[in-house]
Formats: sequence, C-alpha cells, structure tokens
Amino acid sequence: MKRILYVLIIVTLCTLAVVGFLVALSSFRDTTPRPLADETFMIHGQPTTCSMLFGQACDYSLQSEYNRWGNELESFIESSPLGPYATEIGFAASAKLSLQACGLARTAGKTALEFETLARREHPEATSPQLFPFWNRTRQGLCPQT
Repeated sequence: MKRILYVLIIVTLCTLAVVGFLVALSSFRDTTPRPLADETFMIHGQPTTCSMLFGQACDYSLQSEYNRWGNELESFIESSPLGPYATEIGFAASAKLSLQACGLARTAGKTALEFETLARREHPEATSPQLFPFWNRTRQGLCPQT
C-alpha cells in the first residue's frame, strides 16, 4: 500500500513538473513580439512602407505606430506647425519623431521628458523648444488622446 502511495506521489509530482515547464515555455513564447506586416501607404504620391520611408528596417514599436498612423502621416507633417526644426530635419525625420511621440503618448505615465530622451538619441543637437511641438502637436493631431 505504501509503495502505491509513493508511486502516485512521484507520478503526480512529475506531472506537475511537466505542466509547469509547458506553462513557463508557452508564456515565454508569448512575450516575444510577433513580426508585424510592413503596411504600405501613399506618401508624396508613392506607395511607401516604414522601412522605405526611414531607409532601414523599423523596430517593432516604430512599425506598430507606422501601421496605425501612417495613412495620416503625410497630411499631418505637411499641415501641422511643427516649427523650423521640422523643416530643417526634413519629412522622414519629422515623421519618425511624430510616430515616436504617438508611441510614448499611448504609454501610461510617459511624458514629454521621456520623448525628449528618445528623440535626442538621433537628434542630440535638438533643444526642448524644438522637440516640444512634435510631442504636443502630434498628440493633438496625428494620434489624439481619447
């Protein structure tokens, strides 16, 4: 009788270990972002993907924002008063800053300070007054907060 009880305990423990391993493995797989489609939108009369616009493959976050807001990107950049810095850096860089602002603005607790930190990775010369219109106007026009 004791032998049967020990066998049942061992079988139960082994089963629990296997189930725990499978649950941990499946949760690990779910944390890896799935590749996103590279959507195509008309920009300056040309079908344009995220990687075509920025001249390199887009990371998951930028691709996600492009897929969501890319259809409105050209009209937003061309019609929004983003300031002289936007004119200086050009359309693609302004579009990237705007998409990055959208991504951060949709993340709880993120502010203009985090946006400035992110923006200065590629634009270390940019001042706060030059970057603020991207943060402010983008959240009002391209990806309004609801």
